[in-house]
Amino acid sequence: MSFRPPALPTFVSRPPSGRVLVVAPHPDDEMMGPGGALLLHRAAGDPISIVVVCDGSLGDPDGYFEKDGYAARRAQETRDVAKEFLGTEDVHFFGFVDGITEQDVDKVYPNLPPEPDEKRRVLVNGLSTHLRGHIQRVRPQVIYFPWVGEFHADHWGTGQAIENLVKNEPELFQDVSLMGYEVWATVRPDTLLDITSVFETKLKAIRCYETQTRYVDYSRVVGGLNRYRGMLIPGTETRYAEAFMGRYRGVDGT
Repeated sequence: MSFRPPALPTFVSRPPSGRVLVVAPHPDDEMMGPGGALLLHRAAGDPISIVVVCDGSLGDPDGYFEKDGYAARRAQETRDVAKEFLGTEDVHFFGFVDGITEQDVDKVYPNLPPEPDEKRRVLVNGLSTHLRGHIQRVRPQVIYFPWVGEFHADHWGTGQAIENLVKNEPELFQDVSLMGYEVWATVRPDTLLDITSVFETKLKAIRCYETQTRYVDYSRVVGGLNRYRGMLIPGTETRYAEAFMGRYRGVDGT
């Protein structure tokens, strides 16, 4: 048993420059999670590549939008936000089935092993293969991905796929900053990034995801999380921050 409290996270005012890859489980997570970090990268002129794993097709349970073309509509929201706010058209959609359940997984992916843990292992390995090729293409200096403690199964699986690659193919990540972000479950952060200067822009971008804000005012939800994280940043003025598991390489804390 340790009688020392956990160390405070490192406080950072700006991320390191370089090529950026953000891995989002669904269309919108790229902005709701590390959106402030991406806006700071954009301000620094860093090239940004976005990968969206799942198609988001289950994001309209009450049927407010036309079912035909709904996944395409969500994809277009991500493209529009990426172009307007992040200055990039490098957006790729893997199109994995959204919100797949334990009961339905065999219908969608036949010939999986019968044991539940083996099913999950095979699915994570398959996603890792997709991500490997994209990492090799982009050669990022910074990767943002959902941390492995996320409650949502799609978020968890995406984080596991990255962790799987880190464990089995560490050569892919030499000199790469691996930053696990939070959406549905909070991390005990290693790094707090001050996003005060781009906070309002992040909220404006989140409001552009009309299919999702029809249900929840995510600008308030995410804004509250970023305000909570900002309370740890030293100083008397109001600050906003994003929390990450992982530390930026070559960046001293502020």
